[in-house]
Amino acid sequence: MSDTSIRDCVRQLRIELQIVNDKVASTAGLNPRDLDVLDVIDREGPCTPSHLAIRTGLPRATLTGVLARLEQQQWIDRERHPADGRSAQLRSTDRFDELRRLYRPMTEATKALTDRLSPQERDLLERMLTDLVTAVRQSHPGAVD
Repeated sequence: MSDTSIRDCVRQLRIELQIVNDKVASTAGLNPRDLDVLDVIDREGPCTPSHLAIRTGLPRATLTGVLARLEQQQWIDRERHPADGRSAQLRSTDRFDELRRLYRPMTEATKALTDRLSPQERDLLERMLTDLVTAVRQSHPGAVD
């Protein structure tokens, strides 16, 4: 497989993932970028709005409105940061299980594919995807590691 073929596959995957995200967001009554915010909070654990702004690339003013809406709709909880009372810690709520349910068909399809791989192939695939994420993250301004 050539470098061009790999890039084309990554581009196709990006489009397919965007289609799934748009459908999930619509079904859940969310905006597609809300899923990015919720995913970072859920995967990376409690975090601050500043961390979210860096990780999602959303302007802080935009993020303020998004967080207020997500809190009102009970997708997230906000509590004072224990070390800095001026800052907030954001956590996902049990409502995130709704998103897991909506993503389940894609999760199961992915699992079926990876279950066919040997442990060595899974390790290689994980390393390649991790390296790809790192390369993409480092390729744009404001990248975070």
